[in-house]
Amino acid sequence: MPRLTVVVSLSLAPILLNAQTPPAAFAHPFRVIDSIPSPESVAVGPDGLWYVSSFGLSGAKGEGAVYKVHPDSGTHEVYADGLNVPCGVLFVGATLWVADQDGVHRVSRGKVDLVFPAASFPRPIHFLNDLALGPGGTLYVSDTGDSTAAGHGAVFVLAEGKPPSVLAGSDTVGAQAGVNGLFRGAGDSVYAVGYRSGILSVTDGHGGWRELVRGLGSPDGIDAAGPDSFYVSDNVGGDLFLVPRLGGEPVKLVSGLMAPADLVVDDRRAWRVVPESDGHRLTIYRLRKAPAP
Repeated sequence: MPRLTVVVSLSLAPILLNAQTPPAAFAHPFRVIDSIPSPESVAVGPDGLWYVSSFGLSGAKGEGAVYKVHPDSGTHEVYADGLNVPCGVLFVGATLWVADQDGVHRVSRGKVDLVFPAASFPRPIHFLNDLALGPGGTLYVSDTGDSTAAGHGAVFVLAEGKPPSVLAGSDTVGAQAGVNGLFRGAGDSVYAVGYRSGILSVTDGHGGWRELVRGLGSPDGIDAAGPDSFYVSDNVGGDLFLVPRLGGEPVKLVSGLMAPADLVVDDRRAWRVVPESDGHRLTIYRLRKAPAP
């Protein structure tokens, strides 16, 4: 896929300032944590530690795991294992939720409980991917679908005690072919990136969808970069973008990453954490001076 070359215009300066992330901050990573096999997604736990989903070295059934990583020392240990291609991880209070090919699991103190099995979904699932918190304690999970023309992707709404349901329009809107990363906006709105379309779009949560930004390659992870923009990773192109929320040209911050996946901002430390699946590492960028403890 051709790489996107972007010229930063003056109109984007306020976005860069609001996000407090000038491109110079990404010239070199602040830290690299190696030896995590094919990391995919990172969640910051209530204990301040990082919980990282891992495909394992071969991606074989049962080889997937969630690692608990100590950010300051870089040491890590297995927190939960026996998973099958675990992707999105999300904390709701002290409970960790994990999406993988069997469904969506609840993990508490390392114990794995399959709460939403694949068979409970209203249609066959293909590749459950990212998780986001929905309204009223619900969860969203993306299914990136398959490689056919139809795609078969969708976003599902999960609520305990109820069968999963399709988020209105998510299985038909063209911009979300291969829907991957999700970000909950204000009210019922949800931002989503399409892995096959390279498009950031937003829904009102009731069936209305609007395209915002094109040209994002094969976007995977999305997280807030201040109130006006997002960080978005391009998994195939190896790039990290700064993307305006209201539409406009994306700004390339980093290139040459090895399959960057579902990134996260550690707000307490003011670090941007990018899992590189093919690099078997977490790459960390300092966003600004960290607040005093």
